Amino acid sequence: MSMDAIITGENEEIVGLSVIDNKDVENLIEIGENGEITGHDSDGYPDKAANRTDNDNEYVEQARRYAKYYVYQQRGYDTVDHAENPEYVNAVREAITDLSASDFEQYFGPLHQQIRSHHDESVQRLVDLPAGVRAEDAVVYELDVYLGVDLEDDAVSDTAEAVAASHGLDFEAATAETVSAATQPDLVDWEAVGEHVIETTDVDDIPLEIAAVSGIHVGYPDARGEHQVQRADDPLDREPDATIELIPADPGGFEAFRDYIDHHLRCQVRDCFAGMGLLPPEPFQTIGFGKFIYARRYDHYDLYPTFHTTDTDSGGLFG
Repeated sequence: MSMDAIITGENEEIVGLSVIDNKDVENLIEIGENGEITGHDSDGYPDKAANRTDNDNEYVEQARRYAKYYVYQQRGYDTVDHAENPEYVNAVREAITDLSASDFEQYFGPLHQQIRSHHDESVQRLVDLPAGVRAEDAVVYELDVYLGVDLEDDAVSDTAEAVAASHGLDFEAATAETVSAATQPDLVDWEAVGEHVIETTDVDDIPLEIAAVSGIHVGYPDARGEHQVQRADDPLDREPDATIELIPADPGGFEAFRDYIDHHLRCQVRDCFAGMGLLPPEPFQTIGFGKFIYARRYDHYDLYPTFHTTDTDSGGLFG
């Protein structure tokens, strides 16, 4: 089984879809042009989330995420938050690849220094951890990244589909199999692929550049174990196009940090597709830490393979 959708009707404000999810259940979903879910009905699940199983709730959420992305793909509406949209995340990844050494150090040197401070006492920590938070807690450093162009601007690309093709994301290939089709042997192969940087297609006539990055946000567990974020300044008054989220694992020397971030963002693209119930396109079939929330989902729901680790004895990243 794989995710499938058709547009059943639309007007100037609302798009209606029929989405068949990975349980072969039909979901009738209405989405506004801004991505708001204005209606969702399905005979396959109880109406109230409290009356569904955890897995069934996640199937419902997969259908909603898939519906938003499908409308983005088919109609070009900005229905998906950029940092959750695999095309924006990959565009940021490619823009970072093209940075000069000095520009890369300017934007990402502080983040490397912050993480290195967990492994080398001689390295100054730029951002203090919140009171009561220990270095060994589930700390996640976040850095919002902003592109210098808007991928929805008609001057850049006539359609969202063209943007997807220009950045190596084959939407049809991603819909060919459900995410649960990945087996443990597959994941071992994915982990091996993750050791190498895979270049996807760049297109010269679509200029991509990094316009700005935020300060370093600090994610941490509060006294109840809930994830909180101590936010730094954001330089632009708009949503980021991707958010780098790194745990304080040793990133190695600065020369290798660009590859480290590249792999991390490919894992994020993987997570975006997995969250829609889709097996990601081949260049993004890799193992490693991508989005924090998906690491938790992989640990919690048995409908996902453990894409963030193939170590079945580890208990996951967060216990």
